[in-house]
Amino acid sequence: MFRSRNSETGFTMIELLFVLSILSIVLFLFPPFNLESIEKQQEKQFLETFKFDVLYVQNLSNLVTNEKVFIRLYNDHYKILQGFTKTIAQRDYPGGMEIDSRGNPDISFNENGTFLYPRTIRITTKHSAYDIIFQLGKGRFYIAER
Repeated sequence: MFRSRNSETGFTMIELLFVLSILSIVLFLFPPFNLESIEKQQEKQFLETFKFDVLYVQNLSNLVTNEKVFIRLYNDHYKILQGFTKTIAQRDYPGGMEIDSRGNPDISFNENGTFLYPRTIRITTKHSAYDIIFQLGKGRFYIAER
């Protein structure tokens, strides 16, 4: 087989334009990432983590007898504390989230797993608002969307 001397390896301009046009059509057909849905998913993930952390502290308060285990709410994060100095975990709030702890920043339990300060904690975000309700005389709580 003879190869012509003018033949070079590579893509022609028409081939490149064809590939770029197909790529632009594919990108146009797929919807762009929706930032609002990502933020809502972060809110749901935070609430799930918070729920599991409260249950974790409730279980620890049954097991640990020498030091109090509780959750303390701050403006931009919350901590799980053992005693008043040892931090077990710290969780940051997602952007735009505010938590109103109604005066008492601690969530704690007695040795039976009952809430020491039953109340409603209000969480407001960019997209929705939630009430975390700790009932009097109960060991369970629930999260209600307003």
